Amino acid sequence: MYKKKVLVSIISILVLFGAILISIGVKSNQDITNEQEIKKTVIGALKIWEKLVFPSEYTKSPEIKIPAEVIEKKIKEVTDECKKYFSSKSGWLANRLEVYRNAVLAEAYPSSSIRTAEDKINDIKFLEIKINGDTAMVVVDVYEENKAVLSGLDESKIPPAELNKINNIDIYKTTSGKEEDIIKKKKEIEEQIKKLPKKTFLINRDAVIRYYYNLAKENGEWKITSENLDYHPGYKPQN
Repeated sequence: MYKKKVLVSIISILVLFGAILISIGVKSNQDITNEQEIKKTVIGALKIWEKLVFPSEYTKSPEIKIPAEVIEKKIKEVTDECKKYFSSKSGWLANRLEVYRNAVLAEAYPSSSIRTAEDKINDIKFLEIKINGDTAMVVVDVYEENKAVLSGLDESKIPPAELNKINNIDIYKTTSGKEEDIIKKKKEIEEQIKKLPKKTFLINRDAVIRYYYNLAKENGEWKITSENLDYHPGYKPQN
């Protein structure tokens, strides 16, 4: 009888231990699934920057005019991507839609004679993923490469005297100093420069950026609710 009780006790302990192991295993599997889904969301959101670049036939020079239908198609493409990864409930989707739409328009109508030719992510390193129920926090380092085309003066085709004159223009000395005269003179100079020989330059830039994301589950899917970023030392763009 005693042996029977001992055997029953041992079996009960083993069953309980097995239940605990199963419980731990289920929890671990759930965490793994959540981490995979979170990574997919973050990577998808980061890849949107690559999608801002227009097809190669429009990125050979910033002076190439992009048709309106191509611009609208690009805005729709980016909008559809944003809806996959950003939270509408938190308002972050609306924020990102505005940011990315403005980014597309900035590429389509560059104000500084420069246009992105390629924006490529070479590596993504997840440093931290903290999950708390239906919310999560992520820290990730992104290694990216950017190529842009810049339209500038072809100094080899401009006479030295004329080039020197352009480089040493003093608007204030050549005008009365009044605002309307300065504006008029600037426009005259811009028109002169437009007529000079141009050359397209290729600019390469590497960057390492640390992103901080907050996410929440919405209808069973992980969506980004906010983000911040910092450039690693030596990689911050110069104004």
